[in-house]
Amino acid sequence: MARSLDVEDPIAASLPRRGPLSQTKPKANGVTAEQKTSFTSGKRLSDVCEAVAAEMQETGQTVVNLANTIAAESNALAELLHKHGTAIEARIEQFMSMSGRVRLRMREAHDDMLGTSGGRAVGGAARTQ
Repeated sequence: MARSLDVEDPIAASLPRRGPLSQTKPKANGVTAEQKTSFTSGKRLSDVCEAVAAEMQETGQTVVNLANTIAAESNALAELLHKHGTAIEARIEQFMSMSGRVRLRMREAHDDMLGTSGGRAVGGAARTQ
């Protein structure tokens, strides 16, 4: 928004301030001073418009370039997610399988310890009586 104000000021400044029309006689070459002023003001206004149009085109191209960069990075991240998503799935399956084996071994060891210590305690108590 600040740029539009920057543009409006030179445009307004380039427009001629006209008072009431004066009766001036045309010069020998047919161009009055007022016509020269109008031409100069028009030329400056045209230059300002050209500069603004060029800046708008440059800004538009910058936006397009930025959008293309974001799209390329998004595609690269999506590819990585697909690749690593599959690897993560395989790792989780391996972990779950390993956890199941550990749980079974721990249960077997626990049951073995209960069976061994339970038999000794019962057997030891029976022997002392």
